[in-house]
Amino acid sequence: MRRDLPEGMLMADRQYVWLQSSGIACDLEGDGVFLDGFDLASEGFEDWLRLMRATADAAPGAASQLPEFKEGRPRLAILAFDELGVTDADMFADGVVSEITSALSRVSDFHVIARQSAFALRGQPLDIQTIGERLGADYLVEGSVRRSGDRVRITVELVSAGDGRAVWAERFDDRMDDLFDLQDRIAAQVAGQIAPNLRNAEIARASQRPTADRTAYELVLTALPHFWAHRREENVKAIALLDTALDHEPDYAPALAYKAWCHAHQCCYLWSKDAVTDRTLAIDLVARAAPLVRDDPASLVALSAASALAGDDFEQADQFADRALTLDPNNAWGWLRKGWNAIYRGCTDESLTYFDRAEALSPLDPFHFNVLFGRSAALRKMKRYDESIELIQRGMRAGSGVVWAYRMLFTSLWLAGRREEALETARKWRDSNPDLTPELMRALLPKWFHEPEHVELMLTMFDVSEN
Repeated sequence: MRRDLPEGMLMADRQYVWLQSSGIACDLEGDGVFLDGFDLASEGFEDWLRLMRATADAAPGAASQLPEFKEGRPRLAILAFDELGVTDADMFADGVVSEITSALSRVSDFHVIARQSAFALRGQPLDIQTIGERLGADYLVEGSVRRSGDRVRITVELVSAGDGRAVWAERFDDRMDDLFDLQDRIAAQVAGQIAPNLRNAEIARASQRPTADRTAYELVLTALPHFWAHRREENVKAIALLDTALDHEPDYAPALAYKAWCHAHQCCYLWSKDAVTDRTLAIDLVARAAPLVRDDPASLVALSAASALAGDDFEQADQFADRALTLDPNNAWGWLRKGWNAIYRGCTDESLTYFDRAEALSPLDPFHFNVLFGRSAALRKMKRYDESIELIQRGMRAGSGVVWAYRMLFTSLWLAGRREEALETARKWRDSNPDLTPELMRALLPKWFHEPEHVELMLTMFDVSEN
């Protein structure tokens, strides 16, 4: 590259290779989005790409191609970590921050400010609010690294820049083995936990605004707690909020994708009274959203779930999930959906690996109960019935009001030979589904082609619950 490029254009240090931006000229004329579809896992490249698109959009009559700014998504800066007990020349902490920044830059829920900008404030005696103002950041990540022998302890804190309030803090202990593997492990753990905690902070912020004043982005945020509750009445509330978001922006991809997932929930959790309508709505929404989601991992995960639960298209579901995880390998919901897709395909050992990954990335996730249910389904297939039962019971305690899971508990209890407990569970399930018929249940459930006997066993609840 140095041979072919003009002198002074290519720069490098111990960690990066880059081009001098002052020597680059881009042709920004013409229709379309600049470098549309091109993805590179580099926060520096992504900042430059946003700048170029903003420059193109500044032309008269150009439409904005910067959804992060138009939708008001939060901005996050990862500050240089303090490194305790080492020389100033040691670069381990900088390497950790670089990996964390790179991992978080893959998350579409917020905009990550370039590492160079955040590091420019290193050593300056500034308070949190001033740093936030200087960087234009809504949230800051700060931390410290301490080493002792082959042990390393990394403390990380997510802070609201507006008021200095700590949103989340965690300590990570590890061993100094392979340097790059260690940095990757720490970055994955930090990114996996910062993303949902920042999302929760944004949900709380958006919820304080009157519904009528919320943007499409804020309406989707406030729909999420209703959506992940996995309860009939809450799912209806989520759909209503998503409909309002689509009234604001009819082609808003996250709203389309999550609405598809909600209608898929109507089917697979047997809440619908019309299997054809909800299934068709979910499939149509997937088709509408698919060309619009671009590089949004969360929306791709939603399309994966809807494809499996409403469309019975497990191949397409895996394609959406794989694309999401290519963009953001630390997306816990992506690994959760990979686990359930593996269940539907009959790959139980594979599913457990995915569920473990989801839990490791986000151990306090609001969907954690669904990880427990997924593991339970795999263990039931392996005939480890008592373990399966214990996980379902844990999941139902964690997901309060998730009464649809009685059907899972019934089948595991029945197969374990615990018939009296199974009969009592079947009665509770029928009490929560008084209008359901065997025909509607068969039409609503996903098609578990690998395990048709499981569907038939669930259908026996209509008979045994009357005994």
